[in-house]
Amino acid sequence: MVTMVVFLLAFVGAASSELPHRRRQNLKRTKCCCKRGLMLWKDLERVASQTEMELRDAKTKLEEQEVDIASLKRDVGELIKHGERVGGNISDNEERLDTTERQLRERKEKLKNLESETGAAFNATQKLLTLHKKELFHINTAARELGVKVKALLNATETQLEANLTEMQNDNRDLGTEESELSLEVMRLKAEVNAKVAFSATIIESNDAFTGPGTNGTNNILIYNRVFTNVGFAYNCKTGIFTARLKGVYHFSFMTFGYNGHTSGAILVKNRNYQVSTWEFTGSDNSDTTSNTVILELNVGETVNVILWKGGKIHKSVFSGFLIFPTL
Repeated sequence: MVTMVVFLLAFVGAASSELPHRRRQNLKRTKCCCKRGLMLWKDLERVASQTEMELRDAKTKLEEQEVDIASLKRDVGELIKHGERVGGNISDNEERLDTTERQLRERKEKLKNLESETGAAFNATQKLLTLHKKELFHINTAARELGVKVKALLNATETQLEANLTEMQNDNRDLGTEESELSLEVMRLKAEVNAKVAFSATIIESNDAFTGPGTNGTNNILIYNRVFTNVGFAYNCKTGIFTARLKGVYHFSFMTFGYNGHTSGAILVKNRNYQVSTWEFTGSDNSDTTSNTVILELNVGETVNVILWKGGKIHKSVFSGFLIFPTL
């Protein structure tokens, strides 16, 4: 801008130093030039102002670029330092890379060998698997055939077992019936074996102290109405008759006491039939005693009792009996 002002003053001075006759001619020209100079001056000021602004912007950008350059310098320094650090390990890294590459080649070779071995083993396994499949097929076929046979055998066995079960059930029913009968029989036998039969009775004296006289037949039954013992209740003290409730062998005995004025003694009868007796006729003695014993086998319901002789009388008498053992 200073240069422009100097240039303009020099131009005006040159114009004023010209000849006078030419001043007037150039005065107008000078005025015109001045106007143009002013306009040019304004343009120069505008340009100068714009240039100043651009210079300020350029200065600002330059400062910014200087900051960036400083940052780049720091980065370059760090990179140089890093390169120096890294450069020292390049040889080691190259050796490691060579070693790794060699190991990779060895492992690749081993992998190739392993693939070959695995392929051979796989082929062998495939052959063995095929063989096993054939064997398994034969085994399954045999198993199915055996299953059919076993099923048929099971059906036959089941049928036979059902038949045997039915037969056994029938046999069990028969056995059950027989068992029940045997149980009843055993119970009966036990009852008979364990049965106790015994009695003993005498005649209570009447007002005349005599019993009798006897008449013909077996109706002269002595009624022994004072009972000492009657285990099993086979003796009836109201009728004077013993009735066997168990089949077995029995022991019977009787005794009579009378005076010599009458025939004394008695007869033991079984089912109204004479078995044993005692007899004492009249004589010179004052009293007579008689007794007798017998062992009889009786069936259930058979009877035993004692009767008087015809025309006989007794004063006392005892009738006793007991079961020796039961019989089948």
